[in-house]
Amino acid sequence: MVLFTTLVAFVAFVLFAPAAVAKGSDKDGVRGHITIKAPARIVWEAVHKERATDPDLSYSKVVEKQGDKVMLEQKFNGMPVIGEAVCLLEQTEAINQRIDYKLVRSDKFKDLRGSWILTELPEGSTKLELHSVLNTGLPFSEHIINHVLKGRINKRLERVKVSAERILEAELKENTPALAGKQQSGLE
Repeated sequence: MVLFTTLVAFVAFVLFAPAAVAKGSDKDGVRGHITIKAPARIVWEAVHKERATDPDLSYSKVVEKQGDKVMLEQKFNGMPVIGEAVCLLEQTEAINQRIDYKLVRSDKFKDLRGSWILTELPEGSTKLELHSVLNTGLPFSEHIINHVLKGRINKRLERVKVSAERILEAELKENTPALAGKQQSGLE
């Protein structure tokens, strides 16, 4: 019975996935966004911290850094259809504003590119957007990959939000006793 169900699911995928891909929406990759109650400088720090602790990566290491360009080697794990993939990515950073990344080479991916975009909002919050395009080069895989990628992007954004808000909370706690002490002694 399990074999029959799997076979039916595969046939349905083969028949309907090309139609979904033909619409072009999967070619544009996946986008997600979240509003974080922290200034852009703290969100920036949290984005970089998340990269080092992302559970979807076996590792992420800086290979080279020159000015606003960073070469990163990352090993992705648990990718549907392909398993693990090692990539060399070039990142261009505009501090506290955006990170653009693009694939230099990979053992499995044909294309990987995207952006983290930080937009500071008037009330002291930051809108964080993540856009990613991934092409494995395998026929019919784009729809599946994008579905999984959407979930991973949403989880990454949520992890950055939690991290940034914790960093801000710790920063406020650290600065509050000093301010209270100054106000009590009459110093400002």
